[in-house]
Amino acid sequence: MPRTRAQHAAPSQKSPSQKVSSQQLPSQKVSGQRMKAQIQPLKRQPSVGASIAAQLQTLIQSGAYKPGERLPGQRQLAEQFGASLAGVREALSVLSAAGLVEARPGRGTLVRSVGDGEPTFDGWLGAVGDASELAELIEARRLLEAFTLREAARRITPEGAAELSAALEDLRAALGDPEAYVQADMQFHLCLARLAGNRVILRLMQAIQAPLTEQLRSSISHLSERGALAENFATHERLYLSVAASDPQQAQAAFDDMLRGALAAFEELAAR
Repeated sequence: MPRTRAQHAAPSQKSPSQKVSSQQLPSQKVSGQRMKAQIQPLKRQPSVGASIAAQLQTLIQSGAYKPGERLPGQRQLAEQFGASLAGVREALSVLSAAGLVEARPGRGTLVRSVGDGEPTFDGWLGAVGDASELAELIEARRLLEAFTLREAARRITPEGAAELSAALEDLRAALGDPEAYVQADMQFHLCLARLAGNRVILRLMQAIQAPLTEQLRSSISHLSERGALAENFATHERLYLSVAASDPQQAQAAFDDMLRGALAAFEELAAR
């Protein structure tokens, strides 16, 4: 068979000075001037928690989960999404801060509303950057809880006292499990925020829940190692008794003692 023109053509040869590396050069000379290679910014990828939150919101908006209905448990969600418990907790914090779901002691996570916008989770809420930001986070928490303690004590009803008592018992039951204790601790304080009767303050408490949980996890783990977790529970019991007795001053004193204990634990961890 006669050979085609393309087959007859010999491959072109380049002199060594003409050869170009297959690797991208960091810079090139053009007309005697060196041009820097352009660096393209990376596309920001959503976290696992944000991705789970987006899927759950879609299910809520589609009617798969209706207002008042309970979401699957955290472990079940982790299995269904093929994700860690930490990713599921982050997602629920996102949805809670957006007002789409609400965690209720003994009842799980309930759907509250059907929102059209995407739930947002500001980057700074994901983690505390340094010691000074930790101090600012604790200060913000103290300001918020000063309001919730005062108003919860002023508005307390027998039903509200029973709800707070149930949250306290969940905390007591978790004394042997630091991770369960962390979750019960956060639910106890969110219960106080609900009893205060201000939805905006409740949303703010929910918004700082994720970074608080991360810091609380370190503190509780350290207290558990020292065998001092019972002392932390005792301050929560004082909080409950003070609010149930409509005594905001004693409630604030108990909360301040709790914060001092948490700060001492952080300082001990930092000194390691």
